[in-house]
Amino acid sequence: MRSDVPLVVTEGNYLLLDHGPWAAVRDLLDEVWYVETDESTRLDLLVRRHIAFGKDAVTARAWAHGSDQRNAELVAATRHRTDVTVRINHSVPDAAPHAQAAGPS
Repeated sequence: MRSDVPLVVTEGNYLLLDHGPWAAVRDLLDEVWYVETDESTRLDLLVRRHIAFGKDAVTARAWAHGSDQRNAELVAATRHRTDVTVRINHSVPDAAPHAQAAGPS
């Protein structure tokens, strides 16, 4: 990476894992933000996304509650390695989400 670049933003579900090939990533990051929403909203949005990309509703729900859920639990277990937690509030249907930063996690 070039040293004259003031900011690089990246995202990734597995960037904070402390084992395997991802283990070295955290030390390369100056600051890490963890973005979350409530579990029912996360699942609802995920099912909607699967449907939008062609899965039927039954398959979309099974996928979201199956392998996607296991991955979400793996990622949530890395939250302690972050600097800031940002909670997205989706309480108003179809409205733009509101973000709230919570201090160091």
